[in-house]
Amino acid sequence: MMKDVPLNQKAQQLWQINNAAYPTGSPWSVEEFYQDLQQKHSHYLLEEETSPVAFLGFHQVVDEIEITNVATLPEYKCQGLGKKLFERLLAHARKQDINQIFLEVRASNVAARNLYEQMHFQVIGKRKNYYHAPVEDALIMNLKVGNSHGNE
Repeated sequence: MMKDVPLNQKAQQLWQINNAAYPTGSPWSVEEFYQDLQQKHSHYLLEEETSPVAFLGFHQVVDEIEITNVATLPEYKCQGLGKKLFERLLAHARKQDINQIFLEVRASNVAARNLYEQMHFQVIGKRKNYYHAPVEDALIMNLKVGNSHGNE
C-alpha cells in the first residue's frame, strides 16, 4: 500500500505507528521520517492489514545494515510481526551479501532484546546515556549474516 503513497503521507504513517508504540511517544518526528525516506540508503519493511501496522527501518551501506527503528501498533503486539519483519530483513541481507547487521536497544527493553537474541543478535557494546525520556544506556547488538546460525 505504501508504494503509491506520497512521501509526506508515508512519513505520517510511520510516525503514527512509532508514536503509538513508544510509551513516551515517538523519538522521531514526522519530519525526521520524511527526511529519512528521501535517503537512497534508507529502507522500510512493513507489515500491513488495510494500512501499515508495524515496520522495520534500516540503513544499508555497502555490506552493512544498521536497523534504525522497529515499531508495532500496540493492538498488534505479541502476534509475531517483529519476528516476521526480522526474517524478511535477513532474507534481504543474504540476497544483498550483507556481512553484518547492527542495532541499538534500550537496556531495559527486555521484550525487544529477547526478540533480537532469538534472531541471534549478540551484545557487543554499550552507549552510556544514549536514550532520553528517560535517560538510559543503549546496548549495541550485532548479527553476522554470513552463516545460518548468526554469530554462533
